[in-house]
Amino acid sequence: MVTSLHHVGCLVESIDEAIEDYRILHPAGEVSEIYDIEDQKVKVCFFTIGTVHVEFVEPRAGNEPLLNMLRKKPGFYHIGLYVSDIQTEIERLEASGYRKINVFKSEAFNGRLCSFLYNNEMHLIELIEQA
Repeated sequence: MVTSLHHVGCLVESIDEAIEDYRILHPAGEVSEIYDIEDQKVKVCFFTIGTVHVEFVEPRAGNEPLLNMLRKKPGFYHIGLYVSDIQTEIERLEASGYRKINVFKSEAFNGRLCSFLYNNEMHLIELIEQA
């Protein structure tokens, strides 16, 4: 079961520049450390506004799908949701037509399981197993 919204993912060319830009919007925003997600070939960090996070995702060399997407300037490209049981939720969503892309452990979430899926509208959804 989905328990809460954690973040909205935003592709960026530079995490450092994105942080500076969002500081203009919300000077009191908290910034997490920058995580290098080796399996995904990305660097990420979270900018917190209230109780919601904007995840800045900077693709690295070798991640052609995200680099190609970034060239098209999509901005926001996924939402991240906490779930109580990731495997059960993946199975439930796949039975409803969602398409699983992957399952991985993320350094950004202390090694917890995460999964990306496309919903029926082709929106990218990230599930994050709650601690």
